[in-house]
Amino acid sequence: MAPRPNATIRWYRIYADLSRYYKNANHPWEPSPYAWAGWGKIPYLREELRSLRGRWEISPLDASGRVLRGEELEPHPAKAPHYVEDVGTFWFQAEVEEGGATSRSPGLEQSDYRGLSPKVFRVSIREGEGYLGYVTSFFNVPGLFGSVPHQSYHYIGVDCADVLMAARARWMGQPLERDFNVAALVEEFPRAVTVQLRQGVPERALPIGESVRPGDLLAVRYPRARQFQHVGVFYSDENANGLLDADDLVLHAGPEALHRSRLGEGAFDGEVAILRPKRSGSQGR
Repeated sequence: MAPRPNATIRWYRIYADLSRYYKNANHPWEPSPYAWAGWGKIPYLREELRSLRGRWEISPLDASGRVLRGEELEPHPAKAPHYVEDVGTFWFQAEVEEGGATSRSPGLEQSDYRGLSPKVFRVSIREGEGYLGYVTSFFNVPGLFGSVPHQSYHYIGVDCADVLMAARARWMGQPLERDFNVAALVEEFPRAVTVQLRQGVPERALPIGESVRPGDLLAVRYPRARQFQHVGVFYSDENANGLLDADDLVLHAGPEALHRSRLGEGAFDGEVAILRPKRSGSQGR
């Protein structure tokens, strides 16, 4: 932005409140599960980055590579569940005051029934160029059950299936044109293995790199459920023993924001289908 000698410029971070659950559709445990419930309203917070006041050229990263944040926001996002400081999505707004008039880049006032406008300046940082790297760019995006393609693709809100498909679309350089649920993913993608997990431990040995690879999708059908209900993406062989086990990490969203979980935490206990979406090139980070 070109400097204006008689103007004052301020910079703001815009935060989505990650401390609550949001929904467009009823959660599976509610009456009329999966029924449309209306557009879920996601509240946003704004705080000035006071250290940048008066600076016309900025970097959103500090010297350590972390995204700048303010000092006084309550509740501070760093205290919210699953907030990540150095990777994921972050939003900014500039405000210029000159001659008693104030002009702004798009911000909170651009929100509509679907959430924050894609015109708001967004920085999405990922761990790498592979599929998993694109998934990590969705950290700090609110969990939104029943999200629609506009919301997931534009980092407004995601559920467990849509975050994985939005990241895949971004990775492949393609638009996201349809909704996905877990059952649709199980039908659409090749199944490498089906196995029962209990406390994160499979019923038989599954070698990493053969039966399961980083970037594979893990869809789970919980005991006594009719269909597959949740899905995540295999992230890492955390204890480096070469076998899928309770210490290994999965990335998943819903009903919370995207986060890492150990398999031993139980979110994938049940019948697990390991899916391998087709795409040339590496599935890794």
